[in-house]
Amino acid sequence: MITIKNISRYKAASIHLAISAGIAVLVLSVMLALWYPLELFRGMGGAQLIMLIVGVDVIIGPLITLIIFNTSKKELVFDLAVVAALQIAALCYGVYAMHAGRPVFTVFTDHQLVVVTAAEIDPEELAKARIEEFRSLSQTGPKLVATEPPTDPGELSNIAFAGLAGLGIQHLPRYYVPYAGKREQILKASRPLTDLKPTPHDSKKLESYVQRSNRKLEELRCLPVQTKLALLTAIVDAHSGELLDILDIRPDITPR
Repeated sequence: MITIKNISRYKAASIHLAISAGIAVLVLSVMLALWYPLELFRGMGGAQLIMLIVGVDVIIGPLITLIIFNTSKKELVFDLAVVAALQIAALCYGVYAMHAGRPVFTVFTDHQLVVVTAAEIDPEELAKARIEEFRSLSQTGPKLVATEPPTDPGELSNIAFAGLAGLGIQHLPRYYVPYAGKREQILKASRPLTDLKPTPHDSKKLESYVQRSNRKLEELRCLPVQTKLALLTAIVDAHSGELLDILDIRPDITPR
């Protein structure tokens, strides 16, 4: 029978590593499946989250176990419990940060799509949304919406003032309207894929996507997608304006 007394420090660290890696993979898989569409993961800071979870929970924890594990120590169980508690706390913080930073709305403004996170939406503003569907924050990926700017000068002035604090109309759900209702504006703002100026690497990704889509090049158009950390490229249907996909390609577009 295996007991803590007859386990070497290397075996203890290996067991700890296996458990930590399994938990990290499970947590990341759930977060990706529920909160973060894969195409937005990098643009929303996914790499930093992986570094946090892998660095603290998968590497540092087992490394500390390797250092402190000594069966002759009376405080060994307590020490291991402290390490586990710190790992759990770090994991909980990572999950909390990822939940707060999850994308909840992909908003068409007048010329681009903007990805808005849960932390960027004030609960009081959320409650002012005119459409019931937009009064709650999604737990399963961002809702696709458009905006209808106000005509009242006072409201326009408030939006301009909010811009000084880094907020825009995309952060004000009271101005959200269904994406489909802005088809003409979306198509007008979109550009042909031939206007893109991708790097050689991005060019291959774009060509691969077009081939997989089974569509002709002229049936697809693009829009820039702004996230907190990156610029991406949205692919839309050239006839309906429907959002088909978001690609991890920087939208360097030829000026009109």
